[in-house]
Amino acid sequence: MTITAVSSLNSNATAASANAAAAANNTGGLSSTLNMNFSTYLKILTTQLKNQDPTNATDPNQFTQELVQMAGVQQQISTNQNLNKLVTAQSSNTLSTGLNYIGGYVQANSTSGEFPLQNGTSEFGYSLSGGANTALITVQNAQGNAVATLKGGTAAGGNYVTWDGKDANGNQLPDGAYTFAVAATDANGNKITSSDPVALFRVTSVQSNSDGTLQLLAGNLSLSTSDVTNVYAPSSMPSATAGAATTTG
Repeated sequence: MTITAVSSLNSNATAASANAAAAANNTGGLSSTLNMNFSTYLKILTTQLKNQDPTNATDPNQFTQELVQMAGVQQQISTNQNLNKLVTAQSSNTLSTGLNYIGGYVQANSTSGEFPLQNGTSEFGYSLSGGANTALITVQNAQGNAVATLKGGTAAGGNYVTWDGKDANGNQLPDGAYTFAVAATDANGNKITSSDPVALFRVTSVQSNSDGTLQLLAGNLSLSTSDVTNVYAPSSMPSATAGAATTTG
């Protein structure tokens, strides 16, 4: 999963819209030119048939083939225009479906440990290969600087952690993208393997991509619906492990 800044996403969407408009205009111009050529061809053909030399008539097979070819190209342009309409309709339907995400929470796999801080709060999770004695979580900002250390859940299997967005000194940090790393050990100090990092996002809006897929916006961050593994209503969020998110100096 890659967290994308909305400003970059909007630029890409604007460029895609401009390209689509240019393509549509080009298709319209081609269709108009083809119709003109087809009409002209029919006039020439009719005139030729009226004025041909009866002793040296035009080969009917030749102009029939030309007529079929011209009609075939015109039909292809019409088919392309209809397909464009279907794609547009599908995109609109996809966007309408995406409205169901707004206000809810989505979970996505986060191989790099990325997660969003939204409105001064966040939730993310991980799995432990066995029960641990301690699980310390280091939170880093976008510059790679450690900003907080949290006490995470120690149960074998899945654990969720909430963070209030405060650094080690109790200062509130700005919303945005952060990363986390888990260091878990057993009672003898042996390392317990941590895996399957996930992040939860609160969806604030949706946007349709040029290829018909949806982009989910979480404040000034975004992710694709293809990254989503679970969807939650605010009342059904997975519970964070008791005692998690305790900031230590």
